[in-house]
Amino acid sequence: MRFKRCISLLMCFFISLCIISCGKNEDDTNTGNDKSLNDQTSGELGDKDNATEADCTDNAAAADDMADAAEANDKDSTFDADDHDNSDVKDTDSASVEDASPWTLVSESTVTTRVSYAAFLNDKVGLTVGYAGATSFTEDGGTTWSVSDNVSACRYGLDYYDESYIVSGGNTGVNLLSTDKGNTWTPLADFPLKMHDVYNKFVSVVDKDNIYLASMISFAVSNDGGASWNELKLPEGCKKIAAMSFLTSEMGFILGPDGTLYKTTDACNTWTSSKIDLEGEDIPESKMPWAAIRFQDENNGMIVYIGKTRKLYGILTEDGGSTWKPVTMPDILVMAPFISRDGKYLTLSSSLKTILLYKLEVK
Repeated sequence: MRFKRCISLLMCFFISLCIISCGKNEDDTNTGNDKSLNDQTSGELGDKDNATEADCTDNAAAADDMADAAEANDKDSTFDADDHDNSDVKDTDSASVEDASPWTLVSESTVTTRVSYAAFLNDKVGLTVGYAGATSFTEDGGTTWSVSDNVSACRYGLDYYDESYIVSGGNTGVNLLSTDKGNTWTPLADFPLKMHDVYNKFVSVVDKDNIYLASMISFAVSNDGGASWNELKLPEGCKKIAAMSFLTSEMGFILGPDGTLYKTTDACNTWTSSKIDLEGEDIPESKMPWAAIRFQDENNGMIVYIGKTRKLYGILTEDGGSTWKPVTMPDILVMAPFISRDGKYLTLSSSLKTILLYKLEVK
């Protein structure tokens, strides 16, 4: 009897071991299958990502090839990017200005031509330049705009001496002059670009003889009204230009993207430098100028710039740039700034064809 009971217990124990073993093997099999599935899925996703990246690279390379071919086809080719960087920019409220801001909105207008940059000389005379040389101009503060018949390489920068002397720079090294508020344009001497997609977008017209012109990496002066250009060396330590302005043929300023301000008082033979606090920002690279600097005399000047956060900033100096203090700016995102010669007017423009004009109300 005891023998049979022992046999029964042993059989039960053996059956239990078999059940446990089978369950473990099934778990191991499932675990292995899950791991295999995850590895396969991961591999497929990785392949998909790699393919997508390769496709993007190929498309970008093809676009670059098309751009190079288009520019090589004609010195005055009108090929360029349809819009400048961040063309989907929208201002948070184009008419809103903080209560403490000294800026008053004078006008808000739109144009039909494609805009890379815009500038008002005063509260009446204004101008936009852009794709394929497209130009709009106004004589009534933006209430109405007329379109020039100019066709040229794309325009990315401009400056006024007065309404009868306006210089624009841009793609392929082409520079243009207007003597009738932007209605018609005549060519000046070219200042060749140093590399593709680095345009002559910084223009500073001292007078009808002396003009300074720069791209982000190169710099020149004309002392004969744009008939010829003399290339200049950048200040020591200056790798890139974010803004440029000359008060006289001798005295001028170059602003670096990191806030370094370079100053010359002897026509660029020597420079001094100082670091400006840009409130923790750097000035990003863009086709159009994202910073503007203007001095009204040897002491009083202003810098307006866009930071990497796309916010608009402004600072003022009353001691020739030795010290700067912030000024509250319109609550605007990503619009290229232009400061009028007298420092009273600020033009903001975007590729959305919106032009804002502000006046500085000094208290």
